[in-house]
Amino acid sequence: MDGQQIIGIAGVGKMGEALVRGLIVGRVVPPTRIRVSDAVALRAKEVAARHGVGYAESVSELAERSDILVLAAKPKDMAGLVDGIARHLKRDALVITLAAGVRTAFIEKVLGGRGRVVRIMPNLACAVGEGATAFALGKTATEHDALIVEEIFGGIGRVTMVDEPMLDAVTGLSGSGPGFIAALAHSMIEGGVRSGLPREVAYKLTLQTMKGTAELLLLDGLEPMQLYRMVATPNGTTEAGWAVMEKKGVPQAISDGIVAASKRAAALAEETARAHG
Repeated sequence: MDGQQIIGIAGVGKMGEALVRGLIVGRVVPPTRIRVSDAVALRAKEVAARHGVGYAESVSELAERSDILVLAAKPKDMAGLVDGIARHLKRDALVITLAAGVRTAFIEKVLGGRGRVVRIMPNLACAVGEGATAFALGKTATEHDALIVEEIFGGIGRVTMVDEPMLDAVTGLSGSGPGFIAALAHSMIEGGVRSGLPREVAYKLTLQTMKGTAELLLLDGLEPMQLYRMVATPNGTTEAGWAVMEKKGVPQAISDGIVAASKRAAALAEETARAHG
Protein backbone atom coordinates (compact mmCIF):
# COMPACT_ATOMS: atom_id res chain seq x y z
CA MET A 1 0.00 0.00 0.00
CA ASP A 2 1.34 3.44 -0.97
CA GLY A 3 2.59 5.24 2.11
CA GLN A 4 0.81 8.44 1.09
CA GLN A 5 -2.63 6.99 0.38
CA ILE A 6 -5.58 8.36 2.31
CA ILE A 7 -8.17 5.94 3.70
CA GLY A 8 -11.63 7.47 3.95
CA ILE A 9 -14.35 5.88 6.05
CA ALA A 10 -17.86 6.98 5.14
CA GLY A 11 -20.17 6.16 8.02
CA VAL A 12 -18.79 5.87 11.55
CA GLY A 13 -21.42 3.93 13.40
CA LYS A 14 -20.32 0.95 15.49
CA MET A 15 -18.59 -0.86 12.64
CA GLY A 16 -17.06 2.22 11.07
CA GLU A 17 -15.60 3.44 14.36
CA ALA A 18 -14.39 -0.08 15.18
CA LEU A 19 -12.46 -0.01 11.91
CA VAL A 20 -10.94 3.40 12.72
CA ARG A 21 -9.86 2.16 16.13
CA GLY A 22 -8.45 -1.08 14.73
CA LEU A 23 -6.41 0.66 12.03
CA ILE A 24 -4.79 2.86 14.66
CA VAL A 25 -4.31 0.23 17.39
CA GLY A 26 -2.94 -2.24 14.85
CA ARG A 27 -0.59 0.43 13.44
CA VAL A 28 -1.89 -0.32 9.96
CA VAL A 29 -1.82 3.35 9.03
CA PRO A 30 -1.12 6.50 11.06
CA PRO A 31 -4.13 8.62 12.12
CA THR A 32 -3.01 11.38 9.74
CA ARG A 33 -3.91 9.14 6.79
CA ILE A 34 -7.46 8.42 7.95
CA ARG A 35 -10.46 10.64 7.18
CA VAL A 36 -14.06 10.11 8.32
CA SER A 37 -17.49 11.45 7.49
CA ASP A 38 -21.02 10.56 8.52
CA ALA A 39 -24.59 11.48 7.68
CA VAL A 40 -24.72 12.87 11.23
CA ALA A 41 -21.95 15.47 11.09
CA LEU A 42 -21.61 15.75 14.87
CA ARG A 43 -20.99 12.01 15.11
CA ALA A 44 -18.13 12.20 12.60
CA LYS A 45 -16.55 15.16 14.42
CA GLU A 46 -16.72 13.30 17.73
CA VAL A 47 -15.11 10.17 16.27
CA ALA A 48 -12.41 12.25 14.56
CA ALA A 49 -11.60 14.05 17.82
CA ARG A 50 -11.65 10.84 19.87
CA HIS A 51 -9.17 9.04 17.63
CA GLY A 52 -7.15 11.94 16.28
CA VAL A 53 -8.08 11.38 12.64
CA GLY A 54 -9.16 13.75 9.88
CA TYR A 55 -12.73 14.84 9.22
CA ALA A 56 -14.62 15.69 6.05
CA GLU A 57 -17.73 17.87 6.10
CA SER A 58 -19.51 15.73 3.51
CA VAL A 59 -19.23 12.35 1.87
CA SER A 60 -18.56 14.03 -1.47
CA GLU A 61 -15.57 15.84 0.04
CA LEU A 62 -14.38 12.56 1.57
CA ALA A 63 -14.62 10.84 -1.83
CA GLU A 64 -12.56 13.57 -3.49
CA ARG A 65 -9.75 13.19 -0.94
CA SER A 66 -9.65 9.39 -0.52
CA ASP A 67 -7.53 6.88 -2.41
CA ILE A 68 -9.22 4.02 -0.56
CA LEU A 69 -12.83 4.69 0.40
CA VAL A 70 -14.62 2.41 2.85
CA LEU A 71 -18.43 2.55 2.70
CA ALA A 72 -19.59 1.61 6.18
CA ALA A 73 -23.25 2.57 5.93
CA LYS A 74 -26.14 0.26 6.78
CA PRO A 75 -27.71 -1.61 3.84
CA LYS A 76 -30.77 0.67 3.78
CA ASP A 77 -28.52 3.75 3.49
CA MET A 78 -26.05 2.39 0.96
CA ALA A 79 -27.85 3.52 -2.20
CA GLY A 80 -27.93 7.13 -1.03
CA LEU A 81 -24.29 6.98 0.04
CA VAL A 82 -23.11 5.61 -3.30
CA ASP A 83 -25.17 8.21 -5.16
CA GLY A 84 -23.45 10.85 -3.04
CA ILE A 85 -19.94 9.79 -4.00
CA ALA A 86 -20.46 8.73 -7.64
CA ARG A 87 -19.54 12.07 -9.25
CA HIS A 88 -16.77 12.89 -6.76
CA LEU A 89 -14.86 9.62 -6.51
CA LYS A 90 -11.33 9.46 -7.91
CA ARG A 91 -11.35 7.33 -11.04
CA ASP A 92 -8.62 5.04 -9.72
CA ALA A 93 -9.97 4.83 -6.15
CA LEU A 94 -10.48 1.52 -4.41
CA VAL A 95 -14.00 1.33 -2.95
CA ILE A 96 -14.55 -1.15 -0.12
CA THR A 97 -18.16 -1.78 0.86
CA LEU A 98 -19.11 -3.25 4.24
CA ALA A 99 -22.90 -3.35 4.01
CA ALA A 100 -24.47 -6.78 4.50
CA GLY A 101 -26.19 -8.07 1.39
CA VAL A 102 -25.25 -5.20 -0.95
CA ARG A 103 -23.68 -6.73 -4.05
CA THR A 104 -20.61 -5.36 -5.83
CA ALA A 105 -22.58 -5.27 -9.09
CA PHE A 106 -25.01 -2.81 -7.51
CA ILE A 107 -22.19 -0.52 -6.33
CA GLU A 108 -20.41 -0.72 -9.71
CA LYS A 109 -23.60 0.16 -11.57
CA VAL A 110 -24.22 3.28 -9.50
CA LEU A 111 -20.58 4.39 -9.72
CA GLY A 112 -20.78 4.21 -13.51
CA GLY A 113 -17.22 3.08 -14.17
CA ARG A 114 -15.44 5.07 -11.48
CA GLY A 115 -13.25 3.23 -9.00
CA ARG A 116 -12.77 -0.46 -8.35
CA VAL A 117 -15.05 -2.29 -5.93
CA VAL A 118 -14.37 -4.87 -3.23
CA ARG A 119 -17.02 -6.14 -0.83
CA ILE A 120 -15.99 -7.23 2.64
CA MET A 121 -17.63 -8.54 5.78
CA PRO A 122 -15.59 -7.77 8.89
CA ASN A 123 -16.86 -7.87 12.46
CA LEU A 124 -16.64 -5.68 15.54
CA ALA A 125 -13.61 -7.52 16.91
CA CYS A 126 -11.46 -5.65 14.38
CA ALA A 127 -11.52 -2.81 16.94
CA VAL A 128 -9.12 -4.82 19.12
CA GLY A 129 -7.09 -6.38 16.33
CA GLU A 130 -8.97 -9.69 16.41
CA GLY A 131 -11.41 -9.26 13.56
CA ALA A 132 -12.65 -12.05 11.31
CA THR A 133 -12.96 -10.67 7.79
CA ALA A 134 -13.84 -12.23 4.45
CA PHE A 135 -13.87 -10.32 1.17
CA ALA A 136 -14.76 -10.75 -2.49
CA LEU A 137 -13.51 -8.87 -5.52
CA GLY A 138 -15.96 -7.11 -7.80
CA LYS A 139 -15.59 -7.32 -11.58
CA THR A 140 -13.56 -4.11 -11.63
CA ALA A 141 -11.12 -5.10 -8.85
CA THR A 142 -7.64 -6.54 -9.39
CA GLU A 143 -5.31 -9.00 -7.68
CA HIS A 144 -3.36 -5.99 -6.41
CA ASP A 145 -6.55 -4.74 -4.75
CA ALA A 146 -6.84 -8.10 -3.00
CA LEU A 147 -3.34 -7.61 -1.61
CA ILE A 148 -4.28 -4.15 -0.34
CA VAL A 149 -7.39 -5.50 1.41
CA GLU A 150 -5.35 -8.32 2.94
CA GLU A 151 -2.76 -5.80 4.15
CA ILE A 152 -5.36 -3.53 5.74
CA PHE A 153 -7.62 -6.11 7.32
CA GLY A 154 -4.87 -8.61 8.00
CA GLY A 155 -3.43 -5.96 10.30
CA ILE A 156 -6.56 -6.04 12.47
CA GLY A 157 -7.33 -9.76 12.54
CA ARG A 158 -7.62 -12.71 10.19
CA VAL A 159 -8.75 -12.22 6.60
CA THR A 160 -9.66 -14.56 3.76
CA MET A 161 -10.88 -14.12 0.19
CA VAL A 162 -14.05 -15.93 -0.95
CA ASP A 163 -16.40 -15.93 -3.92
CA GLU A 164 -19.02 -13.24 -3.50
CA PRO A 165 -22.02 -15.61 -3.15
CA MET A 166 -20.38 -16.93 0.02
CA LEU A 167 -20.52 -13.55 1.73
CA ASP A 168 -24.13 -14.03 2.82
CA ALA A 169 -23.03 -17.05 4.83
CA VAL A 170 -20.02 -15.10 6.13
CA THR A 171 -22.42 -12.39 7.29
CA GLY A 172 -24.52 -14.92 9.17
CA LEU A 173 -21.50 -16.60 10.75
CA SER A 174 -18.71 -14.15 11.58
CA GLY A 175 -20.56 -10.90 10.90
CA SER A 176 -23.39 -11.69 13.30
CA GLY A 177 -21.18 -14.01 15.34
CA PRO A 178 -19.99 -11.49 17.94
CA GLY A 179 -23.62 -10.83 18.85
CA PHE A 180 -24.34 -14.55 19.19
CA ILE A 181 -21.21 -15.17 21.22
CA ALA A 182 -21.92 -12.20 23.49
CA ALA A 183 -25.42 -13.58 24.14
CA LEU A 184 -23.92 -17.01 24.83
CA ALA A 185 -21.44 -15.39 27.23
CA HIS A 186 -24.35 -13.73 29.03
CA SER A 187 -26.01 -17.11 29.52
CA MET A 188 -22.79 -18.69 30.77
CA ILE A 189 -22.32 -15.84 33.24
CA GLU A 190 -25.89 -16.28 34.47
CA GLY A 191 -25.21 -19.99 34.96
CA GLY A 192 -22.13 -19.18 37.00
CA VAL A 193 -24.08 -16.74 39.16
CA ARG A 194 -26.87 -19.29 39.70
CA SER A 195 -24.19 -21.76 40.78
CA GLY A 196 -22.94 -19.40 43.47
CA LEU A 197 -20.26 -17.20 41.90
CA PRO A 198 -20.18 -13.40 42.31
CA ARG A 199 -21.12 -11.80 38.98
CA GLU A 200 -17.74 -10.15 38.46
CA VAL A 201 -15.99 -13.49 38.97
CA ALA A 202 -18.36 -15.29 36.58
CA TYR A 203 -17.82 -12.49 34.03
CA LYS A 204 -14.02 -12.73 34.08
CA LEU A 205 -13.95 -16.52 34.02
CA THR A 206 -16.45 -16.77 31.16
CA LEU A 207 -14.69 -14.31 28.88
CA GLN A 208 -11.22 -15.69 29.54
CA THR A 209 -12.54 -19.21 28.92
CA MET A 210 -13.96 -18.12 25.56
CA LYS A 211 -10.77 -16.31 24.57
CA GLY A 212 -8.49 -19.13 25.68
CA THR A 213 -10.52 -21.81 23.96
CA ALA A 214 -10.48 -19.93 20.65
CA GLU A 215 -6.71 -19.45 20.89
CA LEU A 216 -6.19 -23.12 21.72
CA LEU A 217 -8.25 -24.24 18.72
CA LEU A 218 -6.47 -21.85 16.35
CA LEU A 219 -2.93 -22.52 17.54
CA ASP A 220 -3.25 -26.32 17.74
CA GLY A 221 -5.45 -26.63 14.65
CA LEU A 222 -7.97 -28.76 16.50
CA GLU A 223 -11.50 -29.56 15.41
CA PRO A 224 -13.88 -28.17 18.07
CA MET A 225 -15.38 -31.54 19.02
CA GLN A 226 -11.88 -32.96 19.28
CA LEU A 227 -11.18 -30.43 22.01
CA TYR A 228 -14.54 -31.23 23.59
CA ARG A 229 -13.52 -34.87 23.87
CA MET A 230 -10.22 -33.83 25.46
CA VAL A 231 -12.14 -31.93 28.17
CA ALA A 232 -15.07 -34.30 28.71
CA THR A 233 -14.28 -37.30 30.89
CA PRO A 234 -16.82 -40.18 31.16
CA ASN A 235 -19.57 -39.35 33.64
CA GLY A 236 -17.85 -36.05 34.39
CA THR A 237 -19.01 -32.45 34.70
CA THR A 238 -18.64 -31.52 31.02
CA GLU A 239 -20.67 -34.52 29.88
CA ALA A 240 -23.38 -33.67 32.40
CA GLY A 241 -23.65 -30.09 31.19
CA TRP A 242 -23.52 -30.97 27.49
CA ALA A 243 -26.22 -33.61 27.90
CA VAL A 244 -28.62 -30.93 29.19
CA MET A 245 -27.72 -28.58 26.33
CA GLU A 246 -28.28 -31.31 23.74
CA LYS A 247 -31.60 -32.29 25.30
CA LYS A 248 -32.78 -28.67 25.13
CA GLY A 249 -31.71 -28.39 21.50
CA VAL A 250 -29.00 -25.77 22.03
CA PRO A 251 -26.48 -27.10 19.44
CA GLN A 252 -29.09 -27.36 16.66
CA ALA A 253 -30.59 -23.99 17.58
CA ILE A 254 -27.22 -22.27 17.25
CA SER A 255 -26.61 -23.89 13.87
CA ASP A 256 -30.12 -22.95 12.71
CA GLY A 257 -29.53 -19.39 13.90
CA ILE A 258 -26.47 -19.03 11.66
CA VAL A 259 -28.51 -20.29 8.70
CA ALA A 260 -31.33 -17.83 9.49
CA ALA A 261 -28.88 -14.91 9.68
CA SER A 262 -27.31 -15.96 6.36
CA LYS A 263 -30.72 -16.14 4.67
CA ARG A 264 -31.56 -12.69 5.99
CA ALA A 265 -28.35 -11.32 4.44
CA ALA A 266 -29.42 -12.78 1.08
CA ALA A 267 -32.90 -11.28 1.50
CA LEU A 268 -31.39 -7.85 2.19
CA ALA A 269 -29.53 -8.06 -1.12
CA GLU A 270 -32.73 -8.88 -2.98
CA GLU A 271 -34.57 -6.02 -1.25
CA THR A 272 -31.82 -3.58 -2.22
CA ALA A 273 -31.79 -4.81 -5.81
CA ARG A 274 -35.56 -4.45 -6.14
CA ALA A 275 -35.61 -1.00 -4.55
CA HIS A 276 -32.86 0.40 -6.75
CA GLY A 277 -32.98 -1.97 -9.71
